[in-house]
Amino acid sequence: MKDVKVKILEKAKKLFTDRGVSNVSIREISREVGISHSNLIYHFQDKNALLTSLHQQILESAIQLNKEIATEKDTLKSLFTSTLKGFEIIYDFRFFMIDFNLIMRENTELHQQIKEIEKLRFMMYDEKISKMIDENIIRKEAYEKEYDYLITQVRIFSDYWVSSSQVYERNPELSVKKYARFFLNQFYPYLTEKGRKSFDDLLSLFDL
Repeated sequence: MKDVKVKILEKAKKLFTDRGVSNVSIREISREVGISHSNLIYHFQDKNALLTSLHQQILESAIQLNKEIATEKDTLKSLFTSTLKGFEIIYDFRFFMIDFNLIMRENTELHQQIKEIEKLRFMMYDEKISKMIDENIIRKEAYEKEYDYLITQVRIFSDYWVSSSQVYERNPELSVKKYARFFLNQFYPYLTEKGRKSFDDLLSLFDL
């Protein structure tokens, strides 16, 4: 039998995805799981605790993905692979990004944690860009902090692409590859001739 905590998290994730975080109560989750309200709050004090645990699952999946691509020697290919697989992970937890602002307002502890994680993500992209400059895949900066601005732009896209897909796509579930492609297009203007050839070759991963 599954652990009670696992059942609670699975049911909460499904309900949040189907109806939105604000429309699902702790009592409703307990009813769906088939346990008492007091039993649920024994494991998770409130909705914020549930959301923090679900975010931890996202984080663990991202860490595992980074381990898998760490051996990839082609830096641009690793960017393609991590983007596509990372978008699949995020879409699986899409409720989190659709209700991102609400969750950040209500869960100040998680908000702070995410800001700290973003610092690490910034460093990761900065390192990847520097490596691609060394490999003559991306050109050098044309002005000071040009790539800092690009990384910020990347973060904004990452935070809100799911919400956009839910509004504008007729079949949002088929939009992961499309939006991953949109995301990667942000890097195209910065590529060298060598980088653009590699970029074009890698587009076969998307099969759009």
